[in-house]
Amino acid sequence: MIITATATAAVAAGAVLYGERRRREALKRRIERQANASILASQEVRELDNQSIEARAESLRTRLERQVSRREKELKEDEERLSRKRQSIERRETNAQSRDADLGERFAAIKEKRDELEGLRAEIEDLEQRFIDETEQAAGDSLPNVLEDLSVELEESTIITAQKAAKIYERRFAEQSEQEARKLMQVAIQRYGNPQSANRLVASVTLPEGQKLKDAVLADDRAVLRAIYEFSDVEFVDRGEGNFYLQAPDPFTREVGRLTYQRMIRAGKIDAGLAKTAVEKAQKDLDKIAHDAGRRAARLLKIKKMHPEILYLVGKLLYRTSYTQNQWQHAIETAHLCGIMADEMGLDIRMAHRSALIHDIGKVLWAETEAIGSHAVSGANFAREHGEIPEIVHPVAAHHNDERPSTPLAHLVAAADALSGARPGARRETLESYTKRVDEIEAIVSRFKGRGIQRCYVIQGGREVRIEANPRKIDDHSAARLSTDIAATIEEECIYPGQIKVIVMREIVASSTARG
Repeated sequence: MIITATATAAVAAGAVLYGERRRREALKRRIERQANASILASQEVRELDNQSIEARAESLRTRLERQVSRREKELKEDEERLSRKRQSIERRETNAQSRDADLGERFAAIKEKRDELEGLRAEIEDLEQRFIDETEQAAGDSLPNVLEDLSVELEESTIITAQKAAKIYERRFAEQSEQEARKLMQVAIQRYGNPQSANRLVASVTLPEGQKLKDAVLADDRAVLRAIYEFSDVEFVDRGEGNFYLQAPDPFTREVGRLTYQRMIRAGKIDAGLAKTAVEKAQKDLDKIAHDAGRRAARLLKIKKMHPEILYLVGKLLYRTSYTQNQWQHAIETAHLCGIMADEMGLDIRMAHRSALIHDIGKVLWAETEAIGSHAVSGANFAREHGEIPEIVHPVAAHHNDERPSTPLAHLVAAADALSGARPGARRETLESYTKRVDEIEAIVSRFKGRGIQRCYVIQGGREVRIEANPRKIDDHSAARLSTDIAATIEEECIYPGQIKVIVMREIVASSTARG
């Protein structure tokens, strides 16, 4: 390629020289023609005016000689330039020939080394194949199978090692997390020092002391009490000695009946005809108290722009207790504890207060409406329908693990709820009522033993019933139906706060023995 390029350049240079030579010759001929023409013209003119013609001819000759001299000088410069180009091309041609010879030698050396490498590669491949053949013969198996076995073994070993390491880190992380959680809860408990006495709601009333009022209450076979029951759904159960137990669908309704009765006694107007008006007035007064209580809780926690219906449910918690703990005060206390822990973790305190305050509003819905699911789920649904964002709703639904907690705030709300209920003196239950409830649940479960029940356990203070079923007598569908039937019976016959979860378990354990 280099030689070809050099030859091409030489031919091009020759062509340029040849073209320049022809151009100079043509220029000379043109100048001669012009000179001859000028001479002829001079001769013709000389015949007319010899003196004038000779002067002009001389001037023309002088101008033409200067042109010829300039042209000759330009031609000489062109020849010198072409000579320099020729010398440069000759030097390039010499260098190209030298490089071509050097490249030829290098190509020859490279080819020789390539041939040598090809020979070595063939020898190596031959040795590898011989090694593989000998290895397979010694192992009694092919190389792909051996590699696959080694890969499986290495993978299993790696998985086991990773699992062990993961367990170590998981255990270490769990220990550290538990320590940090304990510190966080201790800080919250120590920083929260707002003593609030739990209101004990009155569930019974007595006859008035005045004989006239007493006779009015008992007149016409307690017509006034029956009228109050008709308009308020609060039943007055006689327990003797002038005591009446108030039985109602929920504590708020029970308070309506109690307030109606007390006001009629204080006013001295005990008349069945006034019962409806008295019940309606008591209902309005209690609604106002509930609204005020909800707004007061929001003010205490500096919560803004919460839907009035949600605040109304918060206020109604004022008339609910759980193991004698007032639920309105419990909601405020839970919000304070949750806010303290959120502050320690760098979370939004306002969101913590908001979510913790409404975490138990489902208890009101659960008791007063046909809400589906636990109080946590029904409360979360109500909050979502009334404008609360998912970040607030999820902790409400997850504070009893009805939904799996997936945010730090959800765990904090659950922890604050447990702390509020577990503080000394917050909740109490008599041994008698607890034993009675457990006995009632066990008696109900014993009725269903003919449907394949083997054992029954009442745990978590009577809040959960675990039943072991015989897998040979009951299938999955029957187990689901059995749990539903037992739960319905407990709901119908027992009186208890909160909820009771019924779990039916059936499991087949198969075993066999290998004998050598």
